[in-house]
Amino acid sequence: MEERLPPPPPPPPQPYDTNSPKLQIPYIGPGTYVVQVPKDQVYRIPPPENARIAESYRNSPGRDKKKSCCCCFLICLIVFIAILIIIGALIGGLFSIVLKPKSPKFSIQRFQLKNSTHPLYNITLKVNNPNSKVGINYKEGGDVSLLLKQRKIASGAYPSFYEAHDSSKEIRLALKASKGDFPKEVDKSMKNKKKKVNVTFTLTMKVHAQMKMWSLRSGTITYNITCKVKVDTLAKNTRVISQQCETKRV
Repeated sequence: MEERLPPPPPPPPQPYDTNSPKLQIPYIGPGTYVVQVPKDQVYRIPPPENARIAESYRNSPGRDKKKSCCCCFLICLIVFIAILIIIGALIGGLFSIVLKPKSPKFSIQRFQLKNSTHPLYNITLKVNNPNSKVGINYKEGGDVSLLLKQRKIASGAYPSFYEAHDSSKEIRLALKASKGDFPKEVDKSMKNKKKKVNVTFTLTMKVHAQMKMWSLRSGTITYNITCKVKVDTLAKNTRVISQQCETKRV
């Protein structure tokens, strides 16, 4: 049998060079153990002191204070808006109770049918403000309709304007005729030039207004006006024979 040779002795330890740029390994005495932890566990698991800091930050009352401040601000804003609405309603109520403003009065001054490509009923309306101290501000959104035997034959908008106290003003309403042929009563009155053919219309208006005195203003008031008007002819020189207007406050 072949004789086994003993393994070669380990190389002698190299002397430690103090001038070497490599990382120096500290001296580990007898009875000391070195445990290597993977890097992913080192970065994933925070040390206890960091966990305590994070927990204290999480439980800090700073965020609760910010939330409570926002809630208080919203509550104050809602209360402020509600107070403004209540004050406005009280002022409007006192305005109506103390001053007792009168409703405006309406009358038809002129009535004319313009027969063209786009027929128009031109109506001149006189608006009277009977209040001695209160002005009336007519707002946008009012509408006007012209009816013949309860059938709407034309429509338009009511203009917005301001009328001073104790005054009258004339406004012009341009009502567009509905599509289709003229009603037979209208057509007959237009074409008959030898004999005047009377026609009776109903003018309805829905008007939004606001009473004003100095810097005080009432809430929006809606009026429904109905005028029954009778004209002698729709040919030339139309004249209003009779009329009856009624104003109702909604």
